[in-house]
Amino acid sequence: MIVVGDHDVEWLENIHWEDMSEAVPAFFTSIFMGFSYSITQGIAAGFITYSLVKVVKGEAKEVHSMIWILDVLFILNYVSMALN
Repeated sequence: MIVVGDHDVEWLENIHWEDMSEAVPAFFTSIFMGFSYSITQGIAAGFITYSLVKVVKGEAKEVHSMIWILDVLFILNYVSMALN
């Protein structure tokens, strides 16, 4: 996780922080990775927040259909973890 954390810092420098559809998912991805100790959970959070930000900005049509499918699968995974 230390190596992953080091790489996180490097790629965070390349984020366009002015663009909320890029900044918010990047932030949630790195936060979820750190708090959950799971790269997968961080990526899931990033995918979900990316879609949510696009919807809020009125740019939902820009989100590829595969992203929506992955969002549903990630949310189902979260629900199944909560029920167990």
